[in-house]
Amino acid sequence: MGTKNGFSNAQILAFAGGIISIVSVFLPWYSAQASAMSSSISVNGLGSISGSGLLLGLWSEKASWEFQGFGVLALGIVCLAITLFFREKIQSLALLICGFLIIGGGVVNIRSIWEFSGDFMGASMQSGAGYGLYIVALAGIMVAAGGLFAWREISE
Repeated sequence: MGTKNGFSNAQILAFAGGIISIVSVFLPWYSAQASAMSSSISVNGLGSISGSGLLLGLWSEKASWEFQGFGVLALGIVCLAITLFFREKIQSLALLICGFLIIGGGVVNIRSIWEFSGDFMGASMQSGAGYGLYIVALAGIMVAAGGLFAWREISE
């Protein structure tokens, strides 16, 4: 079904998913907090570290963040290009594949992040996956759903 601007609802859904996947790369993929030291750290999908206190000093230069942020960023850009320039069957199949790859990038990172919650040297600490990773999965679902809906529109 087409809209007034010439794009189908499936294309709009996939395009929005591509934009959200690009934005999600800049959101926290990992976060840690220590209460007694008033310290926190967060790392986005591109490996950029921000925070304050002792945790930032401990992790700032010595940690290697092997997130697939660049892959998710590239797939988001590819989704936008596919939505704008490809048509019909190729578009729906390519969007479906991109959506599953974006979901995979998020799931792999969620599984690889070590979660910790407890006491360490008298300080209560918590660490784990940041909300950016869950937004990556949502964006992948949106792109894949756009691909499925586009496929359904072709067969109608």
